[in-house]
Amino acid sequence: MDRCHTHADHHAAATCRTCLDDYCDTCLVYAYGRAKAPYCVRCALLAVGTTPSPAWLSQNGISA
Repeated sequence: MDRCHTHADHHAAATCRTCLDDYCDTCLVYAYGRAKAPYCVRCALLAVGTTPSPAWLSQNGISA
């Protein structure tokens, strides 16, 4: 783990349980508490059945 996949100037805090990319705390969603691996925001949205639009991802600074 080195740098956040979305924010290159931030250190990665954890790896997304789905896409396996590294992310900073701002980009992570701990859906089941910190005892289980987190999702990145994009994968968390996909896990609940929401498909984020490319415009929304770009506007919120999230990698596709």
